[in-house]
Parts: sequence; structure tokens; C-alpha cells
Amino acid sequence: MRPQIRALQKAHPLPLHQPLGGKSVLTGGLDALEFIGKKTMNVLAESDPGFKRTKTLMERTVSLSQMLREAKEKEKQRLAQQLTVERTAHYGMLFDEYQGLSHLEALEILSNESESKIQSFLASLDGEKLELLKNDLISIKDIFAAKELENEENQEEQGLEEKGEEFARMLTELLFELHVAATPDKLNKAMRKAHDWVEEDQTMVSVDVAKGSEEETKKEEKEEKPHDPQEDKKEEKRTKTIEEVYMLSIESLAEVTARCIEQLHKVAELILHGQEEEKPALDQAKVLIKLTTAMCNEVASLSKKFMSSLTTVGSNKKAEVLNPMISSVLLEGCNSTTYIQDAFQLLLPVLQASHIQTSCLKAQL
Repeated sequence: MRPQIRALQKAHPLPLHQPLGGKSVLTGGLDALEFIGKKTMNVLAESDPGFKRTKTLMERTVSLSQMLREAKEKEKQRLAQQLTVERTAHYGMLFDEYQGLSHLEALEILSNESESKIQSFLASLDGEKLELLKNDLISIKDIFAAKELENEENQEEQGLEEKGEEFARMLTELLFELHVAATPDKLNKAMRKAHDWVEEDQTMVSVDVAKGSEEETKKEEKEEKPHDPQEDKKEEKRTKTIEEVYMLSIESLAEVTARCIEQLHKVAELILHGQEEEKPALDQAKVLIKLTTAMCNEVASLSKKFMSSLTTVGSNKKAEVLNPMISSVLLEGCNSTTYIQDAFQLLLPVLQASHIQTSCLKAQL
């Protein structure tokens, strides 16, 4: 899927400005996002077998966070030179508005701290105890590595259609299974909001199309009448609807992804400091895989719905106007799942550190 995304973006580069009734809606930042996407994909392709993979996974996601912040700052500087008060469809800035970058950085810090504690503890051991513990930690790491392989093999299976209520129920059950006192309220709210506006927009478009058919029939019956200026206003309204749908699509992807990162960050904190009862790290790793997979599937499903909505609303638009928007939503949807998967990998040192804590407590009993 990754080469297809790059091909789409090259075939339909999104311009920095889209016409909108005399104004413009800024949609910049794709150059930075393409750079992020390519960089992330290159790092994802690297292989580092063995126990050192833990450190490599952390370094790769740290660089992702740094690139996201640099892209956001670059866009802020560009916007500062523009005389506009309109909200922009820049994924990186919207992701930061919803605290996604802050939670990603906080998760990185937690992951780095956990890794330091792991290395310090391993340095204090030797002989059979060291080998036993390393085998335990490698077993946890192997589950995370298997998740990466699953992501590569099952890209086309992502985005299965599910009701928002079903997703909320699944999240709640998985968090309960982790034995942590976390609730997915913010994430569920963001998901419901995204689903609601898509359904509302589809309904509005259906009504709008029906009205348009009636008006066209009347126009054919009364061709002798002079040109009605109201028709131009209706067309202008239609153009705004396309821009609004595009803006809502990018904003929804940014918000939902930010809430997913926030949820994983809170889960990491609770695994280390606030478990209601002990649960083996291997079992928690398997539950976290289900949780992350559900998040990625839901984001992919939303992305498809957004592209479908854009296609419907922009059915009367030229390809050079519609295609870049659809390509952009596809790109951001894939970037969103990548960020969630990277955040999941940051949980590896957290689970390993939790396993060490639990092992030490049992040894003291």
C-alpha cells in the first residue's frame, strides 16, 4: 500500500490553496507529511533481529515525534506570513491542537525511562538469573514483532466496517481485560463525532441531489426564461460543502488519532503505576495487540468513509480539484495508523519494566 500512496500523491499533488468563493482554504503541509511518511516507512522497513530491537524501536518513534514537531513549526511559520484567519486543513497542526504530539512525547519519555531501568537491572544480574530474565523479555518482544509482521501482511484487511457503538464496546472490554482503570471516553466521543458528521453529510447530499434533479427538470421545461443568478449561488454553496467535507475529514483523522495516542499513553502509565490487579505481561501484550488493531481498523474505516463522502459531494467537480483531496485523505489515514502502531511499539519497554517489577515483588515474598 505504501508505494500506492506515494504514486497517488505524485499523480495528484495537493496545491497549497483551493479556490473558495474569492477566499482560499489553506491545505499546505503535504510536502512535510510526505517527508514524514517516507522517512517512517524507510525506518519501518529496517530489520534488527535480537534483543537490541527494543532500543531501535524507541529511537525510530522518537524521530517520528521530532519530525512531526518540525513539520508543525514549519507550517506555523508559513501561515504567519499569510493574511488569513481561516482554519487550515494541516494534519500536523490539528494533531497537535488535540494534544496528540504532547501525549506521543510523554509516551516516548515513559518508554525511554523504562528502557533505562531495564538496562540498569540487567547490568546488576549475571549467570542463570540474567539468562532467565532476558528470555522473558525476549518473549514479550517477540509478541510485538509478530504484530509488526501482521501489519505488513494484513494491510488490505484494515478498515472493516463497524458501528461506532461496537467499537466503543470493544475498547471498554479490552481495557477491562488489561486490568487497568482506564476508560475510553474521549476516544469514543471523537469517534462518535466523526461518524455523526459523515452520516449527516451523506443525508444532506442525498437531499441536495434530489432537489438538484427537480430543479434541472424545471429548467428544461422553462428554457425560455432568462438565466437565474440563484443557480450560481447554489453552485457556490456546493463548492463550500466540498471544502468543508475535506476540512472535517482531516480534522477528524487528526483528532481520533490524537485520542488513540492519549489512550495508549494512559494505559502505559497505569501498567507501570496503577494496575488494579496483576496480569502477566505476556497476556497484556496480547490484549494490547487487539486494542491497537481495533484502533487502526477504525481509523482506516473512517478514512474510507471520508473519501466516499468527498467523492459523492464532489461528483460534479473536475478531477484536478477532487482527486488531490481524496489522495490527501488516503495519505493521512495511512499516516494515522502508522502513528498508532509506533505508539504501540513504545509500550514494549513499559511492559518489560512492569514484568521486572512483578518478578521482583514475587521474589521478595
